[in-house]
Amino acid sequence: MTIQIEQQIAKLKKKYTEDELESFVRLSDRWLRKNEDATFDEWADALILQTLSLIDEEEPYWTFVAAHVYLEKLYNQFAIRRDVNVEDVYKSFPEQLARYTEAGLYHENLTTKYSMEELTELASYLEPSRDELFTYIGLKTLMDRYVVRDYTKMPVELPQERWMVIAMTLMQDETENRLEKVRESYWAMSNLYMTVATPTLSNAGKTHGQLSSCFIDTVDDSLQSIYDTNTDVATLSKNGGGIGVYMGKIRSRGSSIKGFKGASSGVLPWIKQLNNTAVSVDQLGQRQGAIAVYLDIWHKDIFTFLDLRLNNGDERLRAHDIFTGLCLPDLFMEAVEAREDWHLFDPHEVREIMGFSLEDFYDEKKGDGSFREKYNACIANPLLSREVVQAIDIMKRIMRSQLETGVPFMFYRDEVNRMNPNKHEGMIYSSNLC
Repeated sequence: MTIQIEQQIAKLKKKYTEDELESFVRLSDRWLRKNEDATFDEWADALILQTLSLIDEEEPYWTFVAAHVYLEKLYNQFAIRRDVNVEDVYKSFPEQLARYTEAGLYHENLTTKYSMEELTELASYLEPSRDELFTYIGLKTLMDRYVVRDYTKMPVELPQERWMVIAMTLMQDETENRLEKVRESYWAMSNLYMTVATPTLSNAGKTHGQLSSCFIDTVDDSLQSIYDTNTDVATLSKNGGGIGVYMGKIRSRGSSIKGFKGASSGVLPWIKQLNNTAVSVDQLGQRQGAIAVYLDIWHKDIFTFLDLRLNNGDERLRAHDIFTGLCLPDLFMEAVEAREDWHLFDPHEVREIMGFSLEDFYDEKKGDGSFREKYNACIANPLLSREVVQAIDIMKRIMRSQLETGVPFMFYRDEVNRMNPNKHEGMIYSSNLC
């Protein structure tokens, strides 16, 4: 073990001066005196923690020293598992790919669409030295969250192998110069010149999951749609997708159901249901589900919505694990600036009495358009119930929530729809986490 440690310190001295490494060597010697019978992995774990404590704005290089020690620990572990010398740990890539494909950890396309000769050539492209480009936290995050793990949750893939598998997956159906395209993609990713979407980073080459990050769904005002959406959200979350859910069509608290007044419980129970989905469908333990819920600023449930993630108050009215977003028309911001009243409506009642859905409109031009026409028509109709508040008071509540929780996101729907190049496909109701 002492020889291994001396070898690691010798490697570090080729990169850093003795003055730069003085603290590291001193910490290592002190630890070894107290732990003479320790293993190499125990030494590495201890020195990583102590090295990280040395990081400051004047000596940021310690994060790379910690990454170096962590890498050597990984190489040592993988060499033992793969029954090769440490310096040959990457050379076994084709054999490991075939082994873990047979075990069901890699998708069969990696070995059926690529011949063993091609895999051997791709293995020659691997550059272990690029592992040293990682900071410690970057390397640790990659190994903890994204590399392939076996059924005991032990990592079976090294950083450069993850980049190569991603490149192979993305280029598997190319018909011309396929290996060259794999090599180019690997080069860009391994040099940290480009990155890929998180689900691609996590799922490429594996037997489960998909490669896209972002999805949007609109929930209709019906029990069927609400539960269908929850099923869709759970499925997308399981496969690594982040979802934006627009809930502005759902009737507000106290609205009628089949003519029975005051029967609706509003959007809160359905948001809490999505919150539970985000927690329970956790992408095979890699990360918690990511769900953003959007609501219109004129919806009667807006104040309950703004308080969803606050850390105080009634926990029955909280949903801490989803992200909130507001759909804001230009007219609201004008009302805030002018310190005017703002009217809150029930979308179900608007549909029943007015014969249209207010959320289906936007201002086609700045300062003029169909949304403000429909909104003003709602204000003018005495049959519509509404709550009237100062627009500036809503903005204050928004700012309070953002200060305490970082949300809600702000989605300026009029501007988004004015800039939409695909207007023929319909309204853009909301955004998502991206």
